[in-house]
Amino acid sequence: MRDKACIIKYENGIATVIPLLSDTCINCNSPTCAKRGTPFQASNPQNLKLKSGDIVKIEAPATTQIAQGFLSLIVPILSAVAGYFLAEPVAKLWGIPVTESMRTVGVLILLALSTGIIFILSKTWLKLSKPQVTAVIHSVNTVSLESCPL
Repeated sequence: MRDKACIIKYENGIATVIPLLSDTCINCNSPTCAKRGTPFQASNPQNLKLKSGDIVKIEAPATTQIAQGFLSLIVPILSAVAGYFLAEPVAKLWGIPVTESMRTVGVLILLALSTGIIFILSKTWLKLSKPQVTAVIHSVNTVSLESCPL
């Protein structure tokens, strides 16, 4: 997540911001880079005095970062381990001897299954909180979008 953004609109505690160009993007010609960043909304839980044109620091809430880390790292790893150990009961159920190939297939199947479930949940059911404005890096004296380096 970008850590600096420029406020283009602020109403009712919600800032519409656009990500700022970083040093690594200076020579980038990609149509999806920060130079052509898409505006998004961020909350202002600290009730900072914000106005259009301010440069702010944006962070994801800690709970969102923990949930993201758990879902993207821990769940797939545990699923892969479970796939390894579930190969033996499945082999016994089918009446065949367990092999390393079966364990590998079990790992891959449960890894793919957990990845698919996480993808579906993240697009439908999981609604993680908005990024938060945590600090004003540069405040402008006049309300003007020209102060946003777009």
